[in-house]
Amino acid sequence: MVATEYSAEKHLARTVGVTAAWWVHGAVRLALALVLLYYGAAKLVFGQFGFSDAGDALIAHGEMSPMGLLWRMVAFSPVFQFLAGLAEFGAGLALLWRRTVPLGALISAASMSFVLVLNIGYDVMVKTPSAVYVLMSLLVLIPWMPRLVRAVLGRGEIDEGPRLRLVPWRPAERVGAIAAPVLAVVLAGAVLWGVSAMYPPRSVDESVPVGVWTVAEDTAEPAAQLAEDTRWSRLSLGSISYGGAAQAQLRTADGALRSGSWTRGEGDTIELTLKDLREEGQPVQEFVEDEGETLVLEVEEQADGTLHVTGEGQDLVLAPDESGEVLYERGFSWGIRPDDPFNR
Repeated sequence: MVATEYSAEKHLARTVGVTAAWWVHGAVRLALALVLLYYGAAKLVFGQFGFSDAGDALIAHGEMSPMGLLWRMVAFSPVFQFLAGLAEFGAGLALLWRRTVPLGALISAASMSFVLVLNIGYDVMVKTPSAVYVLMSLLVLIPWMPRLVRAVLGRGEIDEGPRLRLVPWRPAERVGAIAAPVLAVVLAGAVLWGVSAMYPPRSVDESVPVGVWTVAEDTAEPAAQLAEDTRWSRLSLGSISYGGAAQAQLRTADGALRSGSWTRGEGDTIELTLKDLREEGQPVQEFVEDEGETLVLEVEEQADGTLHVTGEGQDLVLAPDESGEVLYERGFSWGIRPDDPFNR
């Protein structure tokens, strides 16, 4: 009788311990799933990196920060950005259903490892969080590690995988087997909707004056020294608007670059808002609070394709800068072109 009671107590203690361990495992799994769903959704709706267009054409390679270089690289390829988001979002969704947890953890570990390498290589500030996500993925994967090792090494019999038992009661397991996938899809859909609502509406307008332009004529007198010449040299205006404003950049004769946005006004006017590039060491809040300079300009398209720009002390003729738009107009081709490899 005593032995039976001891055996029952031992079984109960083991059940409680295993169930508690599965709850801890479930908490880590849920937290990781939410992180993956969030970042995956941000990429699927092209919100995290956005798109690269002519409005960002004037910045030089050496003027970019490492993080800026990474952001532009990902933004330039919507396919890369979408597939990265699909991997993260899919891994997060898989982690929410017990039958696909090991698959989700494997994809998560691989995806977060790649993100960690990018964050380290391009000096992105979230190195530690991405390392934590890799660790969380491996922690979630622990119960299936022996089976994975046997599968990779090809040694030993691969037994049935462990069963996640948050509630060690068979009727509850039956309900969970049906409800869990439904709740997972609902949660993933809610995250995707919520993330997409975070970003301003996006639209595309490729009509004039969109593009990269160089100053062909200027009525202003040049400065005595080139380093003091603040006349306009090149102007780029993007076609992709976020909340009505598209990217814009201005290069002046002294070599300085100003960046910002532009919007269309009434008639042929545009409103151009520009400020200096963020300096190394400048606090984020200080840079964000700098509203920059706003210029209201009249833009008239002329018969020869040039633009006559007036207002705010400017009287310019802008000509299309074809060499400045190769990056955005090169396009994609499966076959080899006469000028391949085109690497410049």
